Amino acid sequence: MEKTMEVNGRQLNFATTYDGDSQYNVQVRSGEKLITQFKVSADHESDVYEEALAEVKANIELGNLKL
Repeated sequence: MEKTMEVNGRQLNFATTYDGDSQYNVQVRSGEKLITQFKVSADHESDVYEEALAEVKANIELGNLKL
């Protein structure tokens, strides 16, 4: 699944794949450039993007990720 969302004024593409046991692999791209990748846990597929967006925003706020 893929979804484009705005983060700090930039359009980022979030691509997810199911890894089993409620784990999803997430890749975040700006155009063709891979910004980050990580795993999130979600009980429902509809929650994956909310969790992924929160993860990216938290990492930006903590200074762990720069756009």
